[in-house]
Amino acid sequence: MKNKKIFNITLLSSLLLLSACSTKQAKPMEKSANEKVSIYNLMGITKQNSRIIEQAITPVPQRQIQAPVQPYFPIVKTNNLSNDRLPMVSPDITYISYRKSPPMDYLSQKRQELLDNIELDAKRFLGVPYVWGATGPNKFDCSGFTQWVYRDSGINIPRISRDQARVGQFVQYEDLQRGDMVFFDTKKKRQGKVTHVGIYLGHGDFIHASSAGKSVVIYNFNQKPYYKDRFLWGRRVLNPELYYASN
Repeated sequence: MKNKKIFNITLLSSLLLLSACSTKQAKPMEKSANEKVSIYNLMGITKQNSRIIEQAITPVPQRQIQAPVQPYFPIVKTNNLSNDRLPMVSPDITYISYRKSPPMDYLSQKRQELLDNIELDAKRFLGVPYVWGATGPNKFDCSGFTQWVYRDSGINIPRISRDQARVGQFVQYEDLQRGDMVFFDTKKKRQGKVTHVGIYLGHGDFIHASSAGKSVVIYNFNQKPYYKDRFLWGRRVLNPELYYASN
């Protein structure tokens, strides 16, 4: 009997305890229908901390990579293609075009024309008096005469015969051609020094302002062995090849 009373008291106490605990339990906060429950609320994280976390985990948007600017290719017009684009060419480049070397027959023709002009210009002074130190056109010495004739054809040479003997291409007697200068040592005691100059006309003929002939004259080496014996060398001042360039 005593044990039954103790069991009833214990059961009653347990029911009172459970009832007390249920009355003190906190009711969950009612949320409005429009308010969303965040995962951070369920985890017990405040709004301020949730913003920090969101900033940390939100991926940074990548920058949009702009397409590289296409280089400007100048349009070059040619005879065949009107719109040829040349890659890797700067738009401010300066184009320089060169003509091809003229054909040899053209060079030969121009050379012959120049030689004809030299010979005709020299012959028009035939008979003009020789005067030492004179440079023309009414009187000449030997080097003044050669300088004048070549200058009329656009070829500039020094004034004095010994200086003229240093320009152009060295030519031996056997290789003389029309238009070459011919040099002599006319001193009685020959020392191999240049004292006289003339212009070779071909076939053994040369024209010069002669102190012995007292004027501009034409002599022949075979008919005047004096000059052949005193011949030193020739000089060729006509360039056999002419090139032209345009920009």
